[in-house]
This record gives sequence, C-alpha cells and structure tokens, in this order.
Amino acid sequence: MLFDIEDITGDSCAAAIQRAILLQDPTAEVTVTVGDKRVRVEGLLTEQQALDTLAKAGYQAAAAAPHSGEGSECCGGCS
Repeated sequence: MLFDIEDITGDSCAAAIQRAILLQDPTAEVTVTVGDKRVRVEGLLTEQQALDTLAKAGYQAAAAAPHSGEGSECCGGCS
C-alpha cells in the first residue's frame, strides 16, 4: 500500500510513522520517503487499518493515486 502524508517533515516523522505501523504489525515492511512525503507499507494490515493507525499517530494519510511514480504498485505494462 502506498500513502501520501503531507505532514512528513523529517526523519523524526519517518521514525514515528514506522514505529506506529510496526506496533500494529511487527512483520510489516515500512518505507518512508521524506522528500516525497510518501509511505509504503507491506504487511498484514488492511489499507483502512494502516490509515487508522497513521491517524492515531497524528498523520493524516491518503491512499496514493495508482501509477503515481516511484513506490507505486504499477508494473508499467499499461502505458
């Protein structure tokens, strides 16, 4: 899952986001790209669970648009 989070301002935000997700799913892989204000979460959480977890941590997230650049799930086959 790929999320856009406008409130990411630096490494401390990235650490807080990663910590919040891992508390809910210790097996998750979390990648935070501070410059793009983007978070990729791969694990057992559903999209809604991840959104709720991020909101509880103080980060309003939105699902990133499909085909929205690096980190998207786009295989590139349709363009």
